[in-house]
Amino acid sequence: MKLNAVFAPAALVAALLFAGPCALRVTPANAAPAHLAPQQAASISTSDSQTQKFAGKIVSQNGVRFILRDDQNDVWYHIDDQQQAAKFLGKVVNITGTLDGQTDMIHVRTITEAKA
Repeated sequence: MKLNAVFAPAALVAALLFAGPCALRVTPANAAPAHLAPQQAASISTSDSQTQKFAGKIVSQNGVRFILRDDQNDVWYHIDDQQQAAKFLGKVVNITGTLDGQTDMIHVRTITEAKA
């Protein structure tokens, strides 16, 4: 039994050493999100270092959740405020908010219908 007590911590350390680096995703703080091409990242307007503006159409993903589909840049984003997004289903909108680059989730501040 004492032999197992010695090897258990060693096995845990080995598992962390081999799995840890694979699970990490390091991105510089000032880098554009990975899903944006360099020209797209440059075109995002910001009023401060984190607030961004996004444009696209609110669509239903599999009838379960609402997303912002940006056909012009061929990207789509998750939206954290599903109740507000539901009001604009099928409409072209402008969203102001912050983007979590790891999850592609927009944390919505405002959603407004785009002018035609």
